[in-house]
Amino acid sequence: MGTLEGKVAIVTGASRGIGAGIALRFAAEGAKLVITARSLEPDGKLPGSLNETAARIRAMGGEVHCVKADLADPVDRARIVPETIARFGGVDVLVNNAAWARFRPTREQMPKHAHQAFEINYFAPLELSQQAIPSMIERGGGWILNLSSATSRLPAAAPYDTTDRYFQFHVHSGPTIYGSTKAALERMSAGFAAELAASGIAVNTLAPVEAVASEGALESGTIDEGAHMEPLEAMAEAALQLCSRPQGELSGRCVLSLPLLRELGVVVRTLDGGEPLAGFTP
Repeated sequence: MGTLEGKVAIVTGASRGIGAGIALRFAAEGAKLVITARSLEPDGKLPGSLNETAARIRAMGGEVHCVKADLADPVDRARIVPETIARFGGVDVLVNNAAWARFRPTREQMPKHAHQAFEINYFAPLELSQQAIPSMIERGGGWILNLSSATSRLPAAAPYDTTDRYFQFHVHSGPTIYGSTKAALERMSAGFAAELAASGIAVNTLAPVEAVASEGALESGTIDEGAHMEPLEAMAEAALQLCSRPQGELSGRCVLSLPLLRELGVVVRTLDGGEPLAGFTP
């Protein structure tokens, strides 16, 4: 029996990349999945789609329901939790993975793009969590996982080391608005975790150590495909640990994937849960 057997999990932004990987890994452990994205079919810009992720889950013998929803639209995203409850009877796990970024120097950011980043990266996870919590309490507990980013870290203060990679990243790539949304998400998650401890609901944030070579990240042009990468499977394995272990064991943490896996002594497996990932040690 898988560690998520009989559980119902929502994963946003699951048409490709980290979201698709988490959904597949959860399905391999027996979860019933509700996966969301803005479109069901390929968008012509990036490989992968919601229907393709669903097909891979069904090929593994899993149950899955797709919800086409634009998380920037409060009315649209308000359908996700009710539709999940109507389909599967409740919610046990919520993974807020979907994110939006436009990397530009802060002085050049248009207000509408900053607002969109906060709408998708902060307000959507907030509202989906608020909507899912009553069902989790009714079912005796649950897990909320918010996907963060290394960009939430503050750059070092003056006197500046202009050769520092993270300093250079801020100067040349413009991650400040995106990183601000993730910093806010981490603060919200830690507060939620304290508030919900007595209800048996774990709340955590998870980020890669630096970057995962997902389709969206590569398309943004802010990372190099060959540098500072970690496998998608490591993020999926870390997400599984944070959404299946006893709620009192791991909650209220803002963790990086590889250090967490080393701490727990967990082997990274392929997305179907079968074999250890060849040639990789956290």
